[in-house]
Amino acid sequence: MKGSEWSKWDLHIHSPMTWMASTFKGPESIPEFIKKLGESGISLIGLTNYFFLAENEIEIIREEIDRQGFNITVLPNVEFRLAQPNKQGDWINIHCLFSEKIPTAKINQVLSNMTIATKTAAGRPVYCSELSLKESGKNISEITVNFEALCEHISSHFELFRDAIIAVCPNGYGGYRPNGEGRSKEVATQIDREGHIILDSSQDSLPVREFFLMTDRYPGANKKPVFRCSDAHGLEKTGTIFSWVKAKPTFEGLRQTLLEPEARLKLEEDWPQQRTAKVHFSRIEVEGKIFDGQEIRFKKLSIPLNEDMVAIIGGRGTGKSLILDGLQSRFTPSRPENVRARPVSPQRLSVQLSKTDGEYKEFDGIDNSYSYLHVSQGEIKDLCQEPEKISDEIKKMLRLPPQSFPVPLRNELESNLNEFRSLFEFFNMKNDKGQFINREEYHTSTISAVQKHIDTLTSEKNRELIKTFQGNGKSLADINSQLNWLNEFLKQLSDKESELNDQIDFINAKGTEEHVIPHVNFEPQRGVINNKIKLAKSESEKMGAVNQDIINQFRQQGIEQDISGLLDKVTEYQQMINRAELEREESQRRLAVGKKNQESRKELINRVLSHIRQEKETVDAAFNALTEAKEHYTADQQTLVAEILQDIGIYGEVTFDQNAFYAGVLKCMNGGKFRASREGETQTDKLAVLFNVHTVEDYTRLVSNENILKVHDDKQAMTDISLNNLLWKQEYFNSAGPHELLAHLFSPDRISAYLGVKAQFTYKGKTVEKLSAGQRGTFYVCLKLATDPFGSPFVFDQPEDDLDNDFIMHHLVPLFRKIKKYRQVIIVTHNANLVVNCDAEQVLVASNNDEVITYRCGALEAGELAHGNTMRQAICNVLEGGHLAFEQRERKYGLLRPVL
Repeated sequence: MKGSEWSKWDLHIHSPMTWMASTFKGPESIPEFIKKLGESGISLIGLTNYFFLAENEIEIIREEIDRQGFNITVLPNVEFRLAQPNKQGDWINIHCLFSEKIPTAKINQVLSNMTIATKTAAGRPVYCSELSLKESGKNISEITVNFEALCEHISSHFELFRDAIIAVCPNGYGGYRPNGEGRSKEVATQIDREGHIILDSSQDSLPVREFFLMTDRYPGANKKPVFRCSDAHGLEKTGTIFSWVKAKPTFEGLRQTLLEPEARLKLEEDWPQQRTAKVHFSRIEVEGKIFDGQEIRFKKLSIPLNEDMVAIIGGRGTGKSLILDGLQSRFTPSRPENVRARPVSPQRLSVQLSKTDGEYKEFDGIDNSYSYLHVSQGEIKDLCQEPEKISDEIKKMLRLPPQSFPVPLRNELESNLNEFRSLFEFFNMKNDKGQFINREEYHTSTISAVQKHIDTLTSEKNRELIKTFQGNGKSLADINSQLNWLNEFLKQLSDKESELNDQIDFINAKGTEEHVIPHVNFEPQRGVINNKIKLAKSESEKMGAVNQDIINQFRQQGIEQDISGLLDKVTEYQQMINRAELEREESQRRLAVGKKNQESRKELINRVLSHIRQEKETVDAAFNALTEAKEHYTADQQTLVAEILQDIGIYGEVTFDQNAFYAGVLKCMNGGKFRASREGETQTDKLAVLFNVHTVEDYTRLVSNENILKVHDDKQAMTDISLNNLLWKQEYFNSAGPHELLAHLFSPDRISAYLGVKAQFTYKGKTVEKLSAGQRGTFYVCLKLATDPFGSPFVFDQPEDDLDNDFIMHHLVPLFRKIKKYRQVIIVTHNANLVVNCDAEQVLVASNNDEVITYRCGALEAGELAHGNTMRQAICNVLEGGHLAFEQRERKYGLLRPVL
């Protein structure tokens, strides 16, 4: 059910029924032998005897295994001694392992027809059977066989790789390569060629494994599996030396090691402890209706899941993807926001998550927070059809936040624009005559006109007196204004002092007496202010006295009857001038504020641009960090990430969307001013002539207030002006005025619509516009895995729909083979190569019978060929190219088994 799992195998072990070198007490030791095997956790043994098996040997051992309740597979193993001794003078031993389906009698019967190299004293042939040896007077310890004859005889009676496998021994007693050197290169190479697997009982099998995984041992050499074996002839070694094999403990499982001699076989005794612990989905339970209002349903199933690689297959309409859709409905996996999962709502779906510490967690609700990597069917195709969306996904994968600007910067820009709005409204205020009453030129004109009225009322003789009177009157107005301001400020000081002291009293009431905050006291400030008030009043009294003296002088001139009216009129006019002077000063002050506002806006937008450029550097740095060595990665993990990234380049690029920019500008402008005047011309074209902004650099010049805009002057000649100049030309704007334009140009949220940083990429040196959709998908998958290579489970629904077949064969298959060592991989596929060449540990075959979805689970090597229920047959029936995938894989490793 759970597919291929690691278990202990010993392919070379002798029982108490062995013919030679036994340290057992005899057949009566069989129960002890079996007990020790069972207690040691051995799952499969190659039960070995010399030249032929004892009568019913295999069956007797199996019966005892069953009697004691152990689950141990027994493969018959017959050991032969070759006629050619090795360099040390020892005989070379060869083994033949048989399928568990072949009984002892069949093996012995075939061997009894094979002549051995040893002959009788009279030169007559001797056969490989207990009876022939007795008749010829030969002892089993002295006979040998010819290697070529043995191989020919076995292959003529059994189908190699289906019924029997030839095993050779490279080292130790009976080895053909003692100390790594053969008796002769020719003999060593011949035995290496004919042998299918390697049995090694030396002290250190790892160098032997390394040697036989090399493909330059001789021309055309294949990698071969090396098994660490006990060669036990007694209880003392039984169960102590073994190999870890990831396969069903069957002969078919043994075949898989020929196809995967490295990945499915480990010789380290503590291999389970060395393996990378993985968080993985360990079980999924389903039952009931899948969609609301539809009859299709899951059969009640509890499916254990392999922690390495699970491949789900099935024909069209069998529901092979529904189990993953159900899984996705229970979690919030990492997926693009624009990609939505199929809305399934299984009546019951429970997921068990196995943690690295051995604990389990059950998920049977919805919206669980556990995040894993899930690529839905068609997700990559949907995403990659719009390359601009890939940028956002890249940033997410690089764990970069969405583009944002610091809150203080946003607040300062908002305040700046609000201040400009206030200034703009102030300077554009009109009276009922349509005059701009807050502009400096208006106040200057007012002062000039009023002064002329005063000049008309006064004579040459009293003009100086009137001038002095006027001057004093203005000064008195200034002093009164100052006194008002000082008195108001005194009130503010008192109010603030009272407010602060109330807060201090509140804080002190909450604390201890040792730490009392003293009251604030603005008495020094009040003293200074009162002095200023006193001086101002004194100055006012002096000027009042001077003006009273002027009044007296007018009376002395004999115009007493007119002096009151004259001075009242002069005083009225003077007050008008004084007010105009004050208002002109306010206009000048606000002009200065406006200049600072403009300078501040330029400085703020430079900070915005600097922030954007910094984001570009952040993208560059994030990608560079992916390729840097990580302290918590092993060397193999670091190499794997480097391999994934080898064809990928990512860089940040500041981009300017001209269309989005002008679309926003158009909403602020007077549309009638920008009507197309010739065929083919658009309003945007007309706007582009005015603004002259096409690039990031142009935008920077615009907001920096350079003379970049092009307008017609009074003589209809084209002239260059700045943004600030344009803002005051109200004929260019709609009812919203220039404020909308400033918001479009300076508000961070509005800027993000047309100016920002995209995470651009290259794949195999090509930029996005030169890549096919499949190549974009390939890049996407590689980056997905590189940014999260060793964490949560990776679920990929039908990768062949989105990826180039070349990438699947030459990149994705090797990638899955490596990455499944570090994370669980679950795929739905109709591509046989992904199942077969990735060596999926578990295969789930989906089927739909009368709208009831069910799944058959097992390993690639599961099932019995004779019964026609092998997983291999199911794969070939369901997946197009299944036969070819198996055939090519077996041909690669020299297996001669015909394609079904």
